[in-house]
Amino acid sequence: MALLTVSFIITDMADVTSPFGTYALKKRDAQLLRWAQGMPASWLGRRAALILRKTVLMSKCKIVDAATEGLKFRLYMTDNVSERKFLFLPQFFDRFERNLLRSRLANGSVFLDIGANAGIYSMTAAACVGDDGRVISIEPNPVVLDRLKFNMSLNGFEKRMSVEQSCVGDAEGTVDLTLDDTNLGGSSLVATRSEKKISVACYPLLTILKKYQIEKIDALKIDIEGAEDKALIPFLRDAQGTLLPKIMILENSPSQWQQDLPAALTAAGYTLLKTTRMNMVWEKA
Repeated sequence: MALLTVSFIITDMADVTSPFGTYALKKRDAQLLRWAQGMPASWLGRRAALILRKTVLMSKCKIVDAATEGLKFRLYMTDNVSERKFLFLPQFFDRFERNLLRSRLANGSVFLDIGANAGIYSMTAAACVGDDGRVISIEPNPVVLDRLKFNMSLNGFEKRMSVEQSCVGDAEGTVDLTLDDTNLGGSSLVATRSEKKISVACYPLLTILKKYQIEKIDALKIDIEGAEDKALIPFLRDAQGTLLPKIMILENSPSQWQQDLPAALTAAGYTLLKTTRMNMVWEKA
């Protein structure tokens, strides 16, 4: 089975050849970025950071090379909300979730990132797990997949990360991924807001874990735009022992779920630790 068939080109392809620093901000804009990243995590701090971001983006920079939270990224400003938000407002971007991972992951830990996008969660986890740990990053969209791989190489995480180009679902086969070229992170298996689609290989999660010889998972994050139930319910039913993560971070999309995912999590021994603005965080006793 071919992993991916692209029926047409969307958005700009990632620049994965120019050296880091090619898209560094000019001195004034770099200072504005530092101020935005340093704003307090409050309502007023958010408003100030947004104003600073708007000022920088008025220069019409489409790509930015910068360090954020001690990690190197090449981030794209025009077609992916997550990249733009993380660059200028990391203190507001899933702050609780990423701090939780930093507190729970250590050298030798295993992290699974389903719907990895450009790799923000994956890089955060890879910095924690060390060369004895593993990060499995699953992303079907070829454009953001290239960005993910480039960000991985910028940080020298090739030995601790594996990148899988596929979707995760309840059966093996080929599925249509609906693309959102104004926000690549919004591409979805269930949304129909766009007619742009690509054909992508899809596998059950246990099949992917077997491929990478994963026998334990310490933490899992999944953000696949409303298809979380299709990916996780078969896994929760069939996985055993150390394959069941201690922490699960799920995009909060119950209106799009066709099955009762919270009930399945509860039945598998999970309790709801916290509901944040974007996610549900579950913990296994």
